[in-house]
Amino acid sequence: MIDLTVTVPRLFTEGPGSLQLAMRLPSESLTAIIGPSGSGKTTLLRLLAGLETPDQGRIVVDGSVWFDQQQRINLTPQQRSIGYVFQDTALFPNLTVRDNIAYATQRTQRTQVDELIEAAGLTSFADTKPTRLSGGQRQRVALARALVRKPKLLLLDEPFSALDTDATDQLRQLLLALHRAWGTTTVLVSHHEADVNALADRVITLSQGKIIADQDRQHGPAVPPSSGQIRRVWFDEPQQQWVIETDTVQLRSTDTRWGKLVVGARIDLSWH
Repeated sequence: MIDLTVTVPRLFTEGPGSLQLAMRLPSESLTAIIGPSGSGKTTLLRLLAGLETPDQGRIVVDGSVWFDQQQRINLTPQQRSIGYVFQDTALFPNLTVRDNIAYATQRTQRTQVDELIEAAGLTSFADTKPTRLSGGQRQRVALARALVRKPKLLLLDEPFSALDTDATDQLRQLLLALHRAWGTTTVLVSHHEADVNALADRVITLSQGKIIADQDRQHGPAVPPSSGQIRRVWFDEPQQQWVIETDTVQLRSTDTRWGKLVVGARIDLSWH
């Protein structure tokens, strides 16, 4: 069980404010954190990882206190049992797949390295260096490396954002299989409803550093709001897509008509 109550000042898109969160995540759950850019999603992951420190609050994981402002407890990232997968895989280019996964493991954990290499479909690439791998293969290595020490908490920050559709589908299946097999508690930040629909058993929506929706998907599909007010519209040049953000979700499309939409207008948020 993860119990988190934190407060930290933040500059949001609409101006200064405070990220104020209180949540309880069951062990072995997979929770998706969604919301518009700047709502506090990545900050939440960094607070859990110990990469940022709240002004106030408490973080307890399976009975172990990782942070308590009143008791002046603040474990370092190295002291916290976490695995972290970033948008950028951050692999060591001079190390092979096997050595990247085995990095910082103890001798007694080497069997787990072999298990993960096989489970991630990387056996034939075990002695290959990252520069010779595809984007999807590199993310498989990053995921295996994050899991090799059997962390209590797996943190994923947009792990599929740079992948094509096929690689994304394959990595989603791998993530779900490893999450279940290794019994981790997983927190996934994503802008894409396809990730949420395929993976999450719980969906928490952030806006301006606060929880505005908390949906349990284990007892039926989440029902998103039918419409929302547009907060931001822009064109993503690298992806050649129009992007619309509301308080709860980011939508993307190649439909040129989206370029005529304006901030403040309401849009249908039905997920397809």
